[in-house]
Amino acid sequence: MGDVWGAIGAVSAAVGTVFVISASFFAYSQIKEARLSRNVQLLLSFQEKYHASAARHFRLRLIRGEFGSPENFNPATMSSDDYHSFWQLHDQLEMLGVLVEKKLLAFDLVLACFHRSPPQVWAAIEPYILDRRTRASPLESVHFERLVRRYQSSRVLGVEYWDRQNVL
Repeated sequence: MGDVWGAIGAVSAAVGTVFVISASFFAYSQIKEARLSRNVQLLLSFQEKYHASAARHFRLRLIRGEFGSPENFNPATMSSDDYHSFWQLHDQLEMLGVLVEKKLLAFDLVLACFHRSPPQVWAAIEPYILDRRTRASPLESVHFERLVRRYQSSRVLGVEYWDRQNVL
């Protein structure tokens, strides 16, 4: 009789182990799906604001140099609406950098959805931001800059991509 109970205990332990393993795989797949869902929600929310007509128009004006060359760019000389648009754009790209850096948003998704403008915006404002780091805060735009550095080190983007950055 002891052998029967031992066999039943062994089968029970094996079934329990299979159940725990199955539950672990299910939990992992749920976590993976939740991450994908979060990525999609973040991207859609960000993209809605980033590609709004007014935001797109301001970015184009900035990249074209309407507010001065990168060396002469100074938001203090802008109208109050443009000044607000600039800092809104800046903060959006800084937040995008934070989300990528903290692995809350995959860089390959950012690259697919925002493949041109982050490096173009950075090129238009880099001297101003670097100056602000010495005058205002050493943390100014660090996540945005790191995001652009990821673009620069991406194997997906060849030399021709960087040669075409001035094409609007």
